[in-house]
Amino acid sequence: MGEDRDHDERKGRPAPHTVNGPAAVPPLNDGGWLAAAVLSGEVLIPGNDVRSRVFAEVRADRDGSVTRHLLTFAADDRTPVRRTVFELLAQLFSQKSGPPSVADAAAAALAAADPQVRRTAATLLVSTADPDRATAALHACSDPVARIALVDAMTWASAPRHRPDLNRLRSDPVPAIRLLANVALFDRDDPAAWAGLDAAVRADLDASAGVLDAPGSCLRLTAGERWARVLTGFDREEDCYAWVRRLTDPAANPQVRREGVRMAVEAMRQWRAAPARLTPVLTDLLKENPSGVRSSALRALAASVTASRLAADDLAATLDDPELGAPAAVALGSAGDHRAVPHLVRLMLAGSSPAGGSLAGGSLAGGSLAGGSLAGSDEPRLAEAFRAVARAGADPRAPVAAARQILAEQPDPCAAALPMRVLAAFGSAAVAALPELMAMIRALEKDTPDCVFGVLGRIGPAAEAAVPLLRQYSTQGATLALLRITSDRAVADRYLAGRPEQLRHGRLASKLLTWLAGHGGLTARQHRQLRSLFQRPGFGQAESAGAVWLHEGPPAAAELLEVLEGYLSDDMLGPEALRVLTAMGPHALPMVDRLDRFTASRRRAGFSIGDMDAEMRADEMLLAATLDARERIAGVPTGRCATAPADT
Repeated sequence: MGEDRDHDERKGRPAPHTVNGPAAVPPLNDGGWLAAAVLSGEVLIPGNDVRSRVFAEVRADRDGSVTRHLLTFAADDRTPVRRTVFELLAQLFSQKSGPPSVADAAAAALAAADPQVRRTAATLLVSTADPDRATAALHACSDPVARIALVDAMTWASAPRHRPDLNRLRSDPVPAIRLLANVALFDRDDPAAWAGLDAAVRADLDASAGVLDAPGSCLRLTAGERWARVLTGFDREEDCYAWVRRLTDPAANPQVRREGVRMAVEAMRQWRAAPARLTPVLTDLLKENPSGVRSSALRALAASVTASRLAADDLAATLDDPELGAPAAVALGSAGDHRAVPHLVRLMLAGSSPAGGSLAGGSLAGGSLAGGSLAGSDEPRLAEAFRAVARAGADPRAPVAAARQILAEQPDPCAAALPMRVLAAFGSAAVAALPELMAMIRALEKDTPDCVFGVLGRIGPAAEAAVPLLRQYSTQGATLALLRITSDRAVADRYLAGRPEQLRHGRLASKLLTWLAGHGGLTARQHRQLRSLFQRPGFGQAESAGAVWLHEGPPAAAELLEVLEGYLSDDMLGPEALRVLTAMGPHALPMVDRLDRFTASRRRAGFSIGDMDAEMRADEMLLAATLDARERIAGVPTGRCATAPADT
């Protein structure tokens, strides 16, 4: 990630370490599989089979042979091995349910030579020991690293009898401990104390920079992020904006200024007005000389589509910057700004070259391109940017040509996922790539993935030359592509005739039924299939609602309104529900009050995507779609919210 991690959520742990050189591994029938996995670090890789086996066996017997075998590595003299095993133990016993032997190993490791091991061991001790033992360990410990980690891991709110300890820690000689104590003492019911606690936190902010998010820390949140979460959690919106301005003041030191930027990001993640309020603060930082503060500010702007749109000219001015050009291009592109297109194309080409490496580690240096955590790759945001500029009517020639170039060099669609997404985004304008797509089908035959058929379907009637090939395949992707290209309802009729009358699920069936309902209507059997999908909550219900409206019309309006209301705050299904409501026109007027309540909310919707920046952007997009749907349904402009992105 590099030094400039900015407002990365830091939920991920350090990459597992591999021990170099020969290692004595017991026979595989005697726990050797576990030793090998610990030594290689694969037990920390999510989804790994050995890791899954470890978790399953420990769940079955928390003090069984696997736990005992892991504890044999707790005193290993190889630092990477100790880091791995304590990280794994902290993950296995995070719910205060570990056996005493695990707590004993953690207590012993508080004196380990490696600071990362000491931090992880402190977290493990708090998770597995009773509160009195953890508190006693804190009082007995003299090492600042271990003491900070112990204070950080303790759940002070659930142990009010330890509140006097917190008050004593406010005068601790270690600044980071004082800061943690003051943050923990904020009380929603005691607003009179907030100003004093704010001042105390600010006094220790400088000395706590880089301490609380060190490797092995419990939360991996910086001091500023912890303070920001108190401000946002207590809904102190104006206070938060004021502190952002104070912390980013040029007179403050660079570390504190970056904490101010991180606080700005936390504010934008929580409050819909924050991008409009804080973008001027962040764009002022872009006008400074190159620095970590300037870089953090740009990546903060890039995290929000609204902020990116408001700062478009400032972002465009950095497009040729060797460090910031990549995140600026993606931010502009995500806002639908055509100026980003040449730079997005270069990023796509650079990411596909062997020398360029992955987008995350190569051309978009400095960690993730928007400063958030993006599952180890920046491709999703780059694809998002291409989709946005395509929707905004950007010239498709350069992106399509670049995608064709990559496919010519790498004809495997699974290895060239981004170019396939780009072609799909430009739809019929991607017809020039028809030769490459057809060549893929001929080469892969029955192994052709649905994404290839999906692109052909997006191209539509202009892909007519591919029809003979498509007719050789019966996959769902090929069926839908054939229908979109030929508009031959016999394609949908044949597929649905082969499906049972009572459909429990089926996204393709929903798409076909919706198409048929708008192109001549449904047969009686198809109507029964539609109704079977619509009666089950979830994707099938939401995605078949449009077909119900097309086929049944106003008599189904009341039922549709009742069902669709439940999806309006869903980041995945909300847009589809809004499209159906828009199609219903005046019949959806009873829903206007519900839409108004959603758009009037000061706070974001609070999705659970797993990436806080992605959740922010999802809220921005759903807010914009809701405002647009409301206006179309009511026929009266709503006075579009300044914080809502348009054309998403």
